Amino acid sequence: MIVPGRPILFAAMLIAILLLAAVALPEIAAVALAADVLLVALVFVEGRRLRSASIHVTREDWSRVEIDRKAELKYRIENRGTAAVWVCVHQSWPDTFEAGERQLDVCVEPGEAVVAALSVTPRRRGRAVVEAATIDVRSGLGLARRRWTDLGETALSVYPNLKGLNEYEALRRSHALQRYGIHNVRMIGAGREFDQLREYVPDDDFGNINWKATARHRKPITNLYQAERSQDVMLCVDCGRMMGNPSGHGTTLDRAVDACLMLSHVANRTGDRVGLALFRESVTRFLKPAAGAVAMSRIVQELIDAHPQPVFPSYSALATAMRAQQPRRSVVFIFTDLNDPQLVANLVDVVPLMSRRHVVVVVGLNDPLLRRMSDGPASDRRELYQVIAARELSRERQSHGLKLTQAGVNVLESDAASLTLEVINRYLTIKRRQMV
Repeated sequence: MIVPGRPILFAAMLIAILLLAAVALPEIAAVALAADVLLVALVFVEGRRLRSASIHVTREDWSRVEIDRKAELKYRIENRGTAAVWVCVHQSWPDTFEAGERQLDVCVEPGEAVVAALSVTPRRRGRAVVEAATIDVRSGLGLARRRWTDLGETALSVYPNLKGLNEYEALRRSHALQRYGIHNVRMIGAGREFDQLREYVPDDDFGNINWKATARHRKPITNLYQAERSQDVMLCVDCGRMMGNPSGHGTTLDRAVDACLMLSHVANRTGDRVGLALFRESVTRFLKPAAGAVAMSRIVQELIDAHPQPVFPSYSALATAMRAQQPRRSVVFIFTDLNDPQLVANLVDVVPLMSRRHVVVVVGLNDPLLRRMSDGPASDRRELYQVIAARELSRERQSHGLKLTQAGVNVLESDAASLTLEVINRYLTIKRRQMV
């Protein structure tokens, strides 16, 4: 579609004023009419030239973005014509995206290809569909614009935030994991699983000296090994209604997904096999424990689409699936919400049966609102009733937690900010004590 440019629109407004004046001064009418014809001719000629311009716009590197992280989504604009043109790309974004920019405007010379980007910040994990873009092409004078819709719809996968994984890898390579708060106590043994390099000490075996590293550092360097002990780790994530409670910028389920990603990465790095179970009123997805990058990729793909649903979770369905599909003794992390007394009562009835075969860790987030309310004070009768109810709910929650602990179940309750770190340290403690 060809539309007039801004100079033409301003000129048309001027001609309209002249035509209004022509009522009082008829001699102006001929001049205004001639100018009007000239404008139409200019738009027609410019439109024909723009139609012959060969402009190709494509999207580049749109494979994935991460939640709550600014992403630069790139467009490649190629001019295969013989004249320089200005290209404007108008892009609308899904409601779950926070858009810093909605259009870009670049000048592209003949035979040139320009890569430009629009910045967005996704606010919700999952699949998002980006609509087709509107392309405007104009010359330097801007007498006319050629406009069309191009590129079609593009499906984007909004991944959980993987920043923590990159930070973990950087600290692991520099042997500085304690800065992250991870207390990794290694099980040193005679296994041949390589762990790291360190400077040689007199008690080390001569056969473990790494001669290449010794030559590179110009001092004796030895290989450090840890005991080979591969375990199965199952991550069971509740996708029921309570997991949709707000927590920071996201939900309780978002915090659980972040912890699962980090835990699966750490377990994979230590040589363990990691599996995943997503459950609501039934188990919707069950991935058996596996090791390696492929297994990690499958877990990430499944967690992308994990969203809370307005149903009650069935812990008995999870126990049945674990009994049927995971008979091998494993470390089982159950990420759920412990603020509903009825759900916790159901958990107390079911999970101790799982703990007979597996090492079970029940992970829940503390409710800051419940804590604030139970601490008081109360200024009127209504607030007094709220404080009493909050304290009663807290006592009931502690009672259920004690029953789980007495049944041999590990209970981990944490604030949202420290959940990932505490889950990892609990896993490392279980591994160090060789509880599986």
